[in-house]
Formats: sequence, structure tokens, C-alpha cells
Amino acid sequence: MAERIEISGTNKNINSKWKPYLGEELYNLIKYKGFVDTNGNINNTGEKVIDETFRILEMCGNPSEPTNVDTGLVIGYVQSGKTLSFTSLTALAKDNNYQIIIIIAGTSTPLSEQSFERMKKDLRYENRFDRKWIIIKNPENQAHRDSIETNLEKWADNTYPRENCSTLLLTVMKNGTRLRSIAEIFRGLNLNRVPTLIIDDESDQASLNTRSRVNAREGIDVNEGQASTIYRRINELRNLFPHHTFLQYTATPQANLFINIMDRLSPNFIKLLKPGEGYAGGNVFFASNSNLVRKIPNIEIPTNNNLLTVAPDSLLYALKIFFLGVVAGEIKNYDQGNRSMMIHPSRLTDSQEVYFGWINSIIGSWIRILQSTDEDDKRDLLDLFKIAHEDLVKTVGSNIPSFESLVSNNKLLHSLRYTRTIRVNATSGRTPVIPWRDSYAWILVGGQAMDRGFTVEGLTVSYMPRSLATGQVDTTLQRARFFGYKGAYLGYCRVWLDQNNIAAFKAIIEHEEDVRKRLEEFDVNNKHLNNWDRETVLNQILNLTRPNILYNDLDRDYFGAEWFIVKAPHDTDNIISKNNEVVNEFNNNHMNDFGNDIGHLERTELQKHLVLQLSLSDCLRNLLNRLKFTRESDSQTFSSLRGILGSYLQENSDEECLVFLMSSKIEGERINQTIRHRRLTSNDEIQQLFQGEQPTINGKFKRGEVYPGDRNIKSETLVSIQIHRLHLTNTNGEEIFDEKDESMYGDVYSIAIWIPEKIGKDIIRQSNDL
Repeated sequence: MAERIEISGTNKNINSKWKPYLGEELYNLIKYKGFVDTNGNINNTGEKVIDETFRILEMCGNPSEPTNVDTGLVIGYVQSGKTLSFTSLTALAKDNNYQIIIIIAGTSTPLSEQSFERMKKDLRYENRFDRKWIIIKNPENQAHRDSIETNLEKWADNTYPRENCSTLLLTVMKNGTRLRSIAEIFRGLNLNRVPTLIIDDESDQASLNTRSRVNAREGIDVNEGQASTIYRRINELRNLFPHHTFLQYTATPQANLFINIMDRLSPNFIKLLKPGEGYAGGNVFFASNSNLVRKIPNIEIPTNNNLLTVAPDSLLYALKIFFLGVVAGEIKNYDQGNRSMMIHPSRLTDSQEVYFGWINSIIGSWIRILQSTDEDDKRDLLDLFKIAHEDLVKTVGSNIPSFESLVSNNKLLHSLRYTRTIRVNATSGRTPVIPWRDSYAWILVGGQAMDRGFTVEGLTVSYMPRSLATGQVDTTLQRARFFGYKGAYLGYCRVWLDQNNIAAFKAIIEHEEDVRKRLEEFDVNNKHLNNWDRETVLNQILNLTRPNILYNDLDRDYFGAEWFIVKAPHDTDNIISKNNEVVNEFNNNHMNDFGNDIGHLERTELQKHLVLQLSLSDCLRNLLNRLKFTRESDSQTFSSLRGILGSYLQENSDEECLVFLMSSKIEGERINQTIRHRRLTSNDEIQQLFQGEQPTINGKFKRGEVYPGDRNIKSETLVSIQIHRLHLTNTNGEEIFDEKDESMYGDVYSIAIWIPEKIGKDIIRQSNDL
């Protein structure tokens, strides 16, 4: 049995399934990663890794129990180190007697190899002889099966020492054939009481059912009908293990979160990973330090209608920034492992070839100028580099070497000559593996191969002359290879994008933080994810994810410079009286606070209103949060609206709002609100809530001079709530009666809410239908 090591911060958390313990395997991994000092003390980074790892494993199946089936979702940030998380989880699972760990990683051979080599390195597999692990890549033959079966027999043998049992670590490429092979290896083996962890890296890619939308259109149950190959293979593999937890790892969880909750891969618990110190993500690049992001002019973005014949100026400038950074790194004695630049044009190979040709031509031209005896050409070129140096000073500061030192003694010439340029695509049948140790500086030109999962060592400059295309959140965010742990060289980083992509990334960062904020209580309190309302902030320029994996429809609401109107306040009979009580109580509590809304003297009684200004938080707490409307089109949007107001109040607690009692006046000690008559449509919704402007045509008064119309009874800058008291009739204006021959809808309160632009958000949400 592994030695138990007591550390702080590992007490059993609320609603967790069990309490793991820290043993030698995780401790030694943390030590190997440099998170333990010479005195054996774990530093803050190590404590963070351990705590997050414990919180994940305590929601996986208890290895002491006979059976378990769970699906969890672990969300990190792009390039934030989630591989370390599941490597640490693998080690902790070993400490706690998990017998099998399967890692599904990489849709291509290089990415799969990258994961396999990383696991072996972090677990020190090649340098240890204790046989704590048996690691097999893509198990597929009888020898693999025999090894697995023999090892499981040792675990099942009560006379065999537990400390001599090896944990099986199997890595498998995310490929239909590979997944079928590993399933065949396990088919027929005795897997009872074999605690297993299945980790799906980049779980939103390829794993989910790409035929879900087809099944939904055909009215087939979410777990029936057509299934895409990898989705089917993953479920076949899972079905073999009576005791397993399937953990989905991703930095772009939109698809995982919005698949139907009855889907076999829909997660039931969530864990949020926080980046460590020195991480530069979306907030750093697109919010706090705008000097790091630069705009590529539209005229320099190649399209079918804008064919570029020469290298654009923005590319030339980006190269100058990059090469100065290379020289600075060399002067600082190679302060990082590599310096690299990524050029990420269209996925079309022809476009990549054009840029690759430009890069080599530009570098060759600059080398010739710096080697020539023409001092004028040389001075002109160096003047352009000096402008780039002044740009870098803005973000690097006084630590940047002087321009003179960067260009002296042929340093700049050497950086140009010895920087390696390479195309990263699969034109030769396989994406090339970059030999990073062969050279300090690299320029990579490629398309889709450099999207998801591709690691670019020491990336400082990114140049992405490509359109936003469909604007899917997950696809766009996965292109952000420029995020990561930049440490002391952040100031040398630059990202060139077109304006649409810059706007998209800013919107994505807001969306990403909103999702995490909404999920936080489910993470901290280990709440079941089925209870999470599937909605989030998402700008209208973006789409959530690819539609083919979504079984349910997505609805969108925009709150900002728009009215939200309850269309069916009468939808549930007993709610009418409850809402009336809420409104009457609110009115009575503010009897002395209401005043007359100022307007034209010629207004009718129906056009005169009472108005109250109060704190938005009081209004939300005592009015809006207590009102209920049950028609789905009303209730979901109303719920989203209240969520937006609640979020806004967290940082703007002093915000005020206006409440208008439409067609009202104070008579003595009471409020008298006139009941307005409104017809219902054939869909049983209010035909027209708002009274129009008066007059409607110019006469004695200008159009709308006497009364601007209900729609304009609001403040442009404050949330404005109109409370309407209504008598509802059918489409013909006839009374609607109940069994007692009484008018059913003679006194119904409804509301309309104006959200000003400063508060407005776009919301995307999923219907409640399973």
C-alpha cells in the first residue's frame, strides 16, 4: 500500500462521494514538476494542483464500492495546463487503487503521440523499475490482452500484495478503429469490481454524436437512432466496465454543456480548473493590455474578392516584431526554450503556400540588404526595425535591450538567417513533428493542423489573416494558441487579427467567464449538473457550437434598448391571483413614494401614470423575483432577464430603476389603477399591450405630442418597469367565461420591462424539452 502523506486542503467537500488520500505517486509527480522545495515543502502551485485533483477524484467512483457509472466534465482554459491536471489525476487514482486508466487523446497521430509521450515523461516511466505502471499505447493484439488479463488477475488475488499490483495506463487515439480495438481487448474479461477511469481529452471534439440533430428532426429518442462512429465506440467501451467514471476534459465546453441532458455523454458533475501564475488568457490579451493585439486591415485579408499579390504591410511589421524578440531572447541567454511565430491563414493549402513563400522571400531580402554594401538600403530597413523596437518598448518596458545592441555585431542578421520556417499541414500524409530542440527560433505556417491541441513552444507572435467564418465559440477559441504561460516574455507577444475576430474574441471572453460564473456553485457544492439552467451570455455575432450535435433547439434573447413584454400573464389561473397579491403588496409598500408622471395637459385618464424611482435591487427582490409567468415563451425569457439584472447588480449595487403604474392615480389613501381592455390572439397571447401615440396624425398638435405612446414611457438610461392592469377578451372582443359563468380574465396584472443598452446582454438558452 502506498504511503499516506498528510497535507492541508484535502478534507472531504460538500456532497462529495468519498475522500481520496495523497500517496507517493501524486507527491512524487508534484515533486518532479518542481512544486516541492529541498525541504519537502509543497509550494502554492503544488497545493493548487493537489487540491483540484482531489476535488475531481472525490466525485469519481469510490474504488471500494462494487459498481459506479458517472460522467464528469473538467473545464480548463485554452493552453492553461489541463494535461497536468489529468496526469495528476492519473497519479492520484493510482494512489487510491484504481486498476485501469484509459486516456482517449488526439484525433491525429502526432497529437496522440504527444499525449502518450507526455504521460510517460511526467510519470517518469522510462527511469523507474518499480513496475507500478503498465503503459500500453493503442492496445490491439493478443500480447496486450494477455498483459492486461494477467495484471487484473493479480488485483483480484487477495493473497497477492496490493503494493505489487500495477495500474494499467492505456492511451488510445480518438479514432473509430483504435477505439474498437481496445473494446475488443476488454470484451470477455472479468471486469467486475475493477475501478476504472476513462479520460477523454478534448472531449468536445469528435466524441459527441454528430447525428443528434438528425435524430431530433425525425422525432427519435436522444439515445436511439443514428450515432456517429466515435460516439458509438466510446459508449461501447464504457458499457464494458461496471465500475467506471468517464471524465471529459476540455477548454471549450459549449457542446458538452448543451447536448441533451439525457444523452449518454451528458455530464452529471462539473469541475473548473483555474490557471496558475503567469497565465495569459483572453482577459490579458483582449481586456487589460490592448497593445498586445493588433488589427489587420480588411484590405490585407485575402478573400475570393480580394486576392493579394504581395505580402501585406501588417505581415512585414509582425515579422520585424518577432525577429527583434528573437535577438532579445538570445541576448538574455535564451531566457525561454524557444521563440516562435505562428502564421495561421485560411485552412486552404494554397493560401498557406502563398504565405510560406512570402515569408522566405522577405527573410531572404532582408538578409541580402543587411549583407550588402548599400548603406542607404540598410539604413532604411533598420529605421523600420527601429519603429518596431519602439512598439515593443511600450509593453516590455525598460528591460528590453537597446535597439543598438539588438542590431550590433550581426545579431539581427543571424536571427534572420538561422530561424527555421516550416509548413504545418498534412499535405505529405502526416502533420510534421517539430524538432524544437534543433533551433531556438521557428516560424510555423499552417491551418487547421495548428488549431486544437497543437503545442507551439515559446509562441510570441501570431498572425491570423482569416475570416471569422461561422463564428462558433469553441472553434474560434481553439485557435487561440497564443494563450498560455508567457511569464517574463509577455511584452514581446503580439497577435494580429481582423476586426471581426477581435470583436469575436472579446465577446467570447465575456461568454467564457459568464459560463464559469454560472457553473461555480455546481463545482464548489458538487451539485448535479442536470439542475443547471442551460443558458449563458453570447453575443449575436457568435454561434455556440456546431448545430449537428445539439438535439434541442437553442433560443436567443437580446436585452438592451428593447422591451420585454409578458404575452400571456393569464396562462395559469391560480398564478393570476398570486401575481395580483404581489403587485398590490408592492404598491401599498410604496404608496407614499409614487408621484405623477409628467405629461401633456390634454392626456386622457388612461394616458396618465404614476411613477416611482427606487433601487433596482429592491425592485428585483420585492417585485420581479416574486412574479411568475408560466407560458414557456414568457417564463424562460423572464428568467434570463432577471439573471442579467442580478449579475449587473453584483458590480453596480447602487443602480436605480423606474416603476410605472400605467393609467393610475392616487385617490385619498389608495392607488386607483384603471383596468385597460386588451384582446387575445388566436395563440392566446395579448394582441397589443401598448397604447399608441396621440394624435396619430398632425392636426392641432404634432404627431405624438399629447401622448408619446406607452412604448416611450421609460428612461433611456434606467431599467423601466411598466405594470399594466388588464381585462382580457377573446379575438372578437368577447368575454371569456369559466364554469361559473364568470369572466375569467377581468383583472390581470402584466408587465413590460425596458432594459437600457448599458445593461443589455445577448442570451442563448436551451429549451426545457428533454
